Amino acid sequence: MPSDFKVEISDTSSPSAKLVTLAGELDESVLDDFKSKLDSIWNDQDVKIFVFNLHDLQFINSKGIGFFVSVHSHLAKDKRRLVLAEAQEAVMDVMSLVGLTSIIPHYETLHEVLSAF
Repeated sequence: MPSDFKVEISDTSSPSAKLVTLAGELDESVLDDFKSKLDSIWNDQDVKIFVFNLHDLQFINSKGIGFFVSVHSHLAKDKRRLVLAEAQEAVMDVMSLVGLTSIIPHYETLHEVLSAF
């Protein structure tokens, strides 16, 4: 992956949830690598909730937004969920503007997400 985008996948206190922490810039130049990094957890049917921590994500463009929508749709078919947390103001503005937050829940803090599930 290019050095300006990082993905870290970790466990949470719940075995049915995975935490995916993003840092840097999410655009089309990193999407293929990002998707392949997530392949290891997508097919684990025991994981019901994917929490994307966006605290260190500095930029997202329409391709990144489209990726989140497709992930949400894919997971919803299996009654699984995508949840976003801790987006910076600039990223949150873009996600709100295009209506992403009306279909994918966003929480202010990671603690809120983890205590909600």
